[in-house]
Amino acid sequence: MTNYATTRFLPGISIGAKAGYNLYPNLKNSRSYFVGATLSPFKSYRYYWQAEFVNSIHSYDGTNSVQESFRTSANGVRQLQRRTTSSQNDNINWEIPVLMRYNINSFIGIGMGLQANFNLSEKQEQNLKIETYEGITDKFLISTTNESKIAKQSFTNVKTGFVFDLTFGAARIGPSFGARYVVNFKENSNYFQLYGIWKF
Repeated sequence: MTNYATTRFLPGISIGAKAGYNLYPNLKNSRSYFVGATLSPFKSYRYYWQAEFVNSIHSYDGTNSVQESFRTSANGVRQLQRRTTSSQNDNINWEIPVLMRYNINSFIGIGMGLQANFNLSEKQEQNLKIETYEGITDKFLISTTNESKIAKQSFTNVKTGFVFDLTFGAARIGPSFGARYVVNFKENSNYFQLYGIWKF
């Protein structure tokens, strides 16, 4: 006769590497690439929590505006003057999503949760082009001047929203590909995310 022994198994932690591309349909010339890490239970099965940290680089063009007015030259001739304003934005973002995920089978997983998005660094270059024409039409251009200025900010523009996620591949351990849709609460800056992930 021996004593009875009680055995308990503690779940391990799975760390994943993630990289991909963010697609912003409402932004002009948007380019956004990211890398990140995930944290979830080891060989997670069915329902489980997953937390992520993602660092992304995002650049896009701001809205352009064109204003036309008339000026009078030194010799009394009316001239058309066109002012074109444009901007280029370069941001470094931190994204922290927390999702409840569910593996439908060994190859397909779904998830939803909440996300916070911080602009770690924000740079905007504003450009102004002034074109002056000989008369009241834009037929003959006589001069062009360009002005630019750069504005920088840090830790601005915090956004929160819902996350909806779908993955195909090794749902528990190994490589898989995913698609995600992020719905922001305040601003009209919803976006899609396409990525590859490898869970260890």
